Amino acid sequence: MRYVQLAILAISFAVGFVASAQTPAKTGPRADIAAGKELYHQHCSVCHGVDGKGTPPRVGGIYDPQSIEPERRVRPADLTELSERNGGKFPADRVRNAISSKDSIPAHGTPKMPAWGDVFYVLKDRPQLLEKRVRDLTAYIESIQATKKQ
Repeated sequence: MRYVQLAILAISFAVGFVASAQTPAKTGPRADIAAGKELYHQHCSVCHGVDGKGTPPRVGGIYDPQSIEPERRVRPADLTELSERNGGKFPADRVRNAISSKDSIPAHGTPKMPAWGDVFYVLKDRPQLLEKRVRDLTAYIESIQATKKQ
């Protein structure tokens, strides 16, 4: 009986030790979807449309299929289908890179002058604010993903 109690005590200590030694899941700051929505409507909707479906407004959009500039002839992406086009997983890293001009997207322009102006580029010296804005905008775009109809 005494050996059973000692064995249970030893197992309890071992489980407790293993549990305390494990690193907790890393959680970063939470995204503000409302702030991301505001950024989207200020800087992205002119090309991707108010609903994110890639249908820009008739006036003021950069998309022009008749333009002599090749990057203006590219229809804006439907941002509501990113998860669906990526096997059901939202491509957060690709979206973040597209927002901060780390990935080359011809229609977005160069990192020095992306389509939305210098909204993000000017924040390169304020990395925490830049990270927050990119995180918020990415979260908003993730929130508008279309659900697959069955």
